[in-house]
Amino acid sequence: MKIPHDKFCVLPWISLEASPVGTVRPCCLADNEIVDQDGNKFELKNANFVDIQNSQHMRELRTGFLSGQRPETCRKCWNEEDAGRISKRMHTLDRLKHSLKDDKWSSDAKPLMFLDLKLGNICNLKCRICGSWSSSQFAAEEISFTSREDQKSSHAYQMLRAGAWPKENEHFWQQIDSVLDDIRYIEFTGGEPFMIDQHFDMLQGIVDRGIAGQVEIHYNTNGTLFPDRGPEIWKHFKTVEIAFSVDDIGPRFEYQRSNASWGTVKENINRFRIMRDSMSNLQLQCCTTVNVFNVRYLDEVALWIVLQDFDFVYWNMMHDAWYFSISRLPADAKQHIADYLANCDIAEQFQAEFSRIVDFMNNGESSDGTETLQQIQKLDQRRQQDLKKVALELAQILNYAKI
Repeated sequence: MKIPHDKFCVLPWISLEASPVGTVRPCCLADNEIVDQDGNKFELKNANFVDIQNSQHMRELRTGFLSGQRPETCRKCWNEEDAGRISKRMHTLDRLKHSLKDDKWSSDAKPLMFLDLKLGNICNLKCRICGSWSSSQFAAEEISFTSREDQKSSHAYQMLRAGAWPKENEHFWQQIDSVLDDIRYIEFTGGEPFMIDQHFDMLQGIVDRGIAGQVEIHYNTNGTLFPDRGPEIWKHFKTVEIAFSVDDIGPRFEYQRSNASWGTVKENINRFRIMRDSMSNLQLQCCTTVNVFNVRYLDEVALWIVLQDFDFVYWNMMHDAWYFSISRLPADAKQHIADYLANCDIAEQFQAEFSRIVDFMNNGESSDGTETLQQIQKLDQRRQQDLKKVALELAQILNYAKI
């Protein structure tokens, strides 16, 4: 695939992301949702793929890339690349270099090859780095701490309602059906995708059309569930990637991912490992989102990962909410963590990546840490938890032990 320049991104031409609340972005890292000519966000409960792809918003984004710009909405990729990391933009170009043969680029969209489907925000966990946008459990918790008279006007309530969008537009599934012949890659994230049974009906439709062999599937799952319908359907697809979102281990894992059982997650990963032995198209991955809560313990996480025999490991950077991003830690906390990671025992295969993680942290604008501490304290109080009891070293670095 020939591209116009080395800062080019193919996603605005071939990809759409359905957000958990039914809005649309070119990809999951874009800051801005796609809007119509009146500035209103497209919503999949009533919009269609053709209008979204051909919108002025998307044409302007594509024109920007063609002219060599670094669009502001793509700042997350630029920040990672500035720290020497491989961004989603770069990873996608590498992944699709043999799939897209057309070297002609204009402001016109190309057929959809890549769908990132967050089919609502239904989830069984309320992870600390998540929110009501992506988790129905988190939204329910937020609502429970809102006064009764304000509940229906609250952001969390609106997100809970918006997260039901796949049930409100049956035509959405017909839209999916109309583009399947061109689709080569589908991501299912969430929410928790294994809780959304309807997506298996969609996959079965691909199998029934006889085109599953040209389609790759990727999941991001919290690891708490094993879908019984999956194995019989997945065996027909070109590749099935199961990426487990594991940011920490043991009690710290359960602290960061409320409602989760570390023992259950380990059992499910083992079940998938056994299934991989008999399903050659199945790949198991680990996606660890580096954030305030786990950055001090990355060496322990890395040691656990090494022992799991994953096919691929991805160290994802937390960007939003900003107060849980390591790039916004106070300067003294960054120094403590950088010193620790420079001197701890890290598996050789991750040493270069950890160096880039530290660069990403240090490249960010440091905060005074007040908002971070307030957010940790709020969740500790709501959930009757205490950071000091599960991560004392981190609490001391953040001066949380003094609260």
